[in-house]
Amino acid sequence: MSSSSSSSSSSSEAVTRTVLGWSAAMMQSGVSPAGMHAFSAASAAAAEASLPSSLCATFSAVSGDIAEQLSDCLLGLGAQSVVVQEARAEGQPEQEKFGAEAGLWDSCQVLAHFPLEHNVDETVAAVQDILELPGLSFELEEVVDQEWVEQIKASYVPVQIAEGLYIVPEWSEPADPAALNIRLTPGVAFGTGEHPTTKLCLRYLAGQDLQGCSVCDYGTGSGVLAIAALLMGASSAVGTDTDPLAVRAAEANAGLNGMQGRFSVVGCGANLDDADPLLQLEPSTPRLFDVVVANILRGPLLELQPRLTAYCRPGGRLALSGILAEQAPDVVAAYSPYFEDFQVSTEGSWALVTARRKQ
Repeated sequence: MSSSSSSSSSSSEAVTRTVLGWSAAMMQSGVSPAGMHAFSAASAAAAEASLPSSLCATFSAVSGDIAEQLSDCLLGLGAQSVVVQEARAEGQPEQEKFGAEAGLWDSCQVLAHFPLEHNVDETVAAVQDILELPGLSFELEEVVDQEWVEQIKASYVPVQIAEGLYIVPEWSEPADPAALNIRLTPGVAFGTGEHPTTKLCLRYLAGQDLQGCSVCDYGTGSGVLAIAALLMGASSAVGTDTDPLAVRAAEANAGLNGMQGRFSVVGCGANLDDADPLLQLEPSTPRLFDVVVANILRGPLLELQPRLTAYCRPGGRLALSGILAEQAPDVVAAYSPYFEDFQVSTEGSWALVTARRKQ
């Protein structure tokens, strides 16, 4: 899940977020996510052939009070980028908004771009459930944008997560070469470090003694959490994801950070009816982990409680995010029979639940 902080210098400027979702932003399935060059080439070829490059969902007349959360949810559920702008009739004067503290307009239009293969109806249904917004309507169209890839690429700059901890796009130079710099190829899978839940998880990991630990990152996306844990001293990590492109993206990002030999990534099903993904691993790979982290959504966190609990060794640490602050009590209640020492951290409307497995 990822979003950049919104800015609102005047009402004539759109609030733009260029971040990723779980589905890759590639034009053809099977394109390796080893780098942004392949991504750019595929998108450019599609544009030259006058093919639609993405799906654009337009949500009109959205209250400014909920546009921020709607944007975050869309990003977390697969949107490649989201633009929030003022919604006003032709000839209607602009609503003046100045400064970062001014907030959004009273009435907003939200435009979300998705990969062509994305099921937008399912995403909007999930958003309605998460935000309790029944009847959320939108218009969907296929769009062509020859400059979209370069715009996305230009929007990614090194992001400081904490003191001495940065996420750096593959093509950028580190702002602080002496810091712990996690290199990623944005544009492929969720987890660029911009979204509050990713930041919460990374800051939690940075505050732990991970030396020699084994880590499971369930719903790994870009692999950023597992890779960060390895760079912080963990001895090995396992990541899972339901999206095959995310699996390949995580593997490629592990290579960018020199961690390909210590990070195993496997595909998994969406629920407990699917086979345990760890069965795909080599017999020597740990099945009990010192740290289990899952930055997904409330529903999967609740449904997967038996599996995530089983993965965490007695005394091991658990970190669960991808949830809104008001959903944290549900997660605590589901895991409390097996874990203790719960703590809830928040950033904005998002939360991280941490705990320790009972002995």
